[in-house]
Amino acid sequence: MAGIFISRGMTVAVPPGGLTIGIGANGSSTSNVILHVRFDVCPTWTELALRHLDDAKARRTAREIAWAGTNEEDKAASLEREFEASMQAIMAAAIALDAFYSLMQTHVQLPPSLVTRWRTKRTARYSQVTEILRRAFHLKPEGTAVLRQNLKEIYRLRDLAVHPSGKIEAPILHPEINVGVEWRFAYFRAHNAELIVNAATRILWDLAHGGKPKDSKIQEYMAALRQRLAELFPTGHPTAAVAVSPP
Repeated sequence: MAGIFISRGMTVAVPPGGLTIGIGANGSSTSNVILHVRFDVCPTWTELALRHLDDAKARRTAREIAWAGTNEEDKAASLEREFEASMQAIMAAAIALDAFYSLMQTHVQLPPSLVTRWRTKRTARYSQVTEILRRAFHLKPEGTAVLRQNLKEIYRLRDLAVHPSGKIEAPILHPEINVGVEWRFAYFRAHNAELIVNAATRILWDLAHGGKPKDSKIQEYMAALRQRLAELFPTGHPTAAVAVSPP
């Protein structure tokens, strides 16, 4: 290839054996460098979550207008559009955490017995993420408990989107329009999307600003993430980020 394009968010490294230096047949020095790269998608998915959340809020406004009227087709369409945007916001927020977890996982050495137990018991994703972050940032029990509860709710909504049920079930009450709806329209709405996105991004924000990384590699990464988050939240992160139990 002609070269390698390096952009913001990329990490460049020389793999083992990637640098060779020698002497050519004519006595001149020779060298060769192999580079490996990695693009950090955590900020990317965070930005996508915020973008879809803005869309979900706009769709909520459109839904409120539609339901103030009498056109049934407009009402149905507005519910669907809010559902679509909200589900995407929630999914993007969960994937941002997954990307962050994957990076932290490379810096945390777990006991083989724990890894085996996770695999055997099929430990929930949120529990695994909690444990990795606890070890990566030396979290105290109280902070770990709050983190676990928030992750549990975030991944619960993620799983409902990724593994949708095909069952025909009784409708549930939509708390904002006070009518029975298919459960997805109550779970995936702008209100819940905002809670989930705020909770997910608050985890990243708090660890970037107040976390205590276990080693220099994590500290270096968090400094870069802190800068990216500052661009996404120029006035600071919203303070409301509590565990949710939608609908």
